[in-house]
Amino acid sequence: MDFEFIPVLTEGDERLLDEALSQLFSYVSTDGPVWRTAAQRQRIVRDERKSHVVVRSSGCTVGAISWSPGQTPGFFRLSVSSSDDKAWTIQLIEESIRKAVSLLTRSSEVKRVELLVPTYSEVLVEYLTERDYFEVEGVLRNRFFIDGGYWPAVICCANLAAFLAGDRREPGDRQELLAALREKTLEDLTAAHDGTSWRT
Repeated sequence: MDFEFIPVLTEGDERLLDEALSQLFSYVSTDGPVWRTAAQRQRIVRDERKSHVVVRSSGCTVGAISWSPGQTPGFFRLSVSSSDDKAWTIQLIEESIRKAVSLLTRSSEVKRVELLVPTYSEVLVEYLTERDYFEVEGVLRNRFFIDGGYWPAVICCANLAAFLAGDRREPGDRQELLAALREKTLEDLTAAHDGTSWRT
């Protein structure tokens, strides 16, 4: 599959996000099976406290991963929005959330990331049980209503070490880069200062 993950930065990206939030009914979205009016979607799109990554598969927008800070410093809450439930596989969930957490941890000091998962969402439950990126910390009874009945949700906390392990450079790679940078810096400074040597 050809996946794209687009951070929402421009007005064009915001139009894609609006499309991602437009599904009338979803078993994947972590906000529950609710639909949003155009005005409600625009409030989400324009909310400066929230950040989003639009998820596309084979050239089509299929949803978004969003996050927002809580009151406690370092605390963030993730959410998944689907505009095409059939497109969401465990692989797409994994790569989408990994991209979002990578952007979050690279740009903010992060202590805790939560994800609320409806237990009727088969693909999200499979993701939780088959991958080690989240730890289930509790059950919220009767949290969601769908298809005429109440369903529990599980509150999960990201295993940040597991996410960060995939993003880190190998120490050897970084040392090689730093050595190359040092060499270039010495060459450039030498040339810029009339041949004066900066080497020790």
